[in-house]
Amino acid sequence: MSSEFAIEANDISKKFLLGRRSTSLKDRLTGFSDKNKEEFWAFEDVSVNVPKGSMLGVIGRNGSGKSTFLRTLCGVYRPTTGSVLVRGRVTALLELGAGFHPELTGRENVYMNGSVVGLDRGYMDDVMDEIIDMADIGSFIDAPIETYSSGMRARLGFAVSVQMQPEILLADEITAVGDISFKEHGIRRMNELRDNGTTIVQVSHNLAMMEKSCDQVLWLHHGKTRRLGDPKEVVAEYKSLSSIDRSGRMIGGETANPKQVARKRKQAAVTETLAAEDRNSGWIERFSFTGVDGAELVAGQPAVISLGFAVDEPVGQPSIDVRVLAAGGTPTGFGYASGPLSNDAIEGGIDARIDLLSLAAGRYNVRVDLRNDEVAVASKTMSIQVAPTATGGDAFIALPTTWNVTANR
Repeated sequence: MSSEFAIEANDISKKFLLGRRSTSLKDRLTGFSDKNKEEFWAFEDVSVNVPKGSMLGVIGRNGSGKSTFLRTLCGVYRPTTGSVLVRGRVTALLELGAGFHPELTGRENVYMNGSVVGLDRGYMDDVMDEIIDMADIGSFIDAPIETYSSGMRARLGFAVSVQMQPEILLADEITAVGDISFKEHGIRRMNELRDNGTTIVQVSHNLAMMEKSCDQVLWLHHGKTRRLGDPKEVVAEYKSLSSIDRSGRMIGGETANPKQVARKRKQAAVTETLAAEDRNSGWIERFSFTGVDGAELVAGQPAVISLGFAVDEPVGQPSIDVRVLAAGGTPTGFGYASGPLSNDAIEGGIDARIDLLSLAAGRYNVRVDLRNDEVAVASKTMSIQVAPTATGGDAFIALPTTWNVTANR
């Protein structure tokens, strides 16, 4: 045991019992009902030491045990095997806003949360404006929590929690709520806390943030440690084994759901059929469709299309068309048309930024055409996956439009 570590987890595992819940007092006292339940290990034999003032990122596919692992570190669950030692005052951001009283206003809940962790009213007065600004709820701070949307409640929960002077902060997908400005503010605030000595463990699917902010990354795969170490190296391996190939198959991915397997096979077949129509696809040697800085695509967030070319013959009047099709191959109406380009642009490659990806979460096929005077001379097709906007509410995409509303009486 070393005092330089804020958290020491030694070979910890967590087991749950699945099955019917007994209502018999006899069964509950004797444990007999447990014999009728199936064992499920959320994660097994995970060990990690987190130095004080550092940031640990936890990544992995859905169902890999990340959230259960975080809840075990903060004491919500007791490990079935192994031991956890935590040195310092812990603030856990697991269900943002879950502790709010619905009938109290946002401001009253802020003061109540501060008093629970021992912060005086003077300190809460000093940080109130920053909390309101970060949560971006304006005058709603004086409205009852029960009138808030789930997104507003989550943003206020995060804004309050990071002002609680935590020694150890455990966070589960906190950057998944709110718009880009809120995410950037949240990430910036997390980095400030770490720089001021707070130890942070965060679960997130934001791989770009993990690479930039974390000191080490833990990759959980089917409940076991796949790798623990340098963020860039771990994330790079995770991407290589979890990326989507052009036929839509998940490389290194597994699923136990027969319906999901059948759906993915059907989607892959559609992509292969579309790709069979590609022409001179080698001319388009680089084709990526990602979030900003290589992050995953997220509905309603910015995206970047990057193209590089190696043409075998002159293209007199080049232009680029990018079309997004549904997984089944039908047009979505979403796309990008460059208009006339210079040959210099083709030789140097093209990066096109999309300010708002107006696609719902799901799988799509993307086709790019290199045109010469409106005639497609090269084309390439690939499959992409768009992640949900947020976890827990306010997930629809508000597109610019005009609504003419008539009240009928």
